[in-house]
Amino acid sequence: MSPRAPQEIRSDDVLKVLEDDQLVVAKESVHLGLRRFSPALRFTLWALRIYVVLMLVVIAVEVVRTVR
Repeated sequence: MSPRAPQEIRSDDVLKVLEDDQLVVAKESVHLGLRRFSPALRFTLWALRIYVVLMLVVIAVEVVRTVR
């Protein structure tokens, strides 16, 4: 008789049987960390940040000009 292969235990199955306080501890212990972005995506994100700052300056200038 051949030995049976161990069944793979999915994390969903484990989370179903935990009690509330155990579930909270289990979810708090998971840390995904930072994700590495491609250079093109980093450039796009920085361009969007700069655009937002410039638009805030434009809006502030227009509000000041309108109030005067």
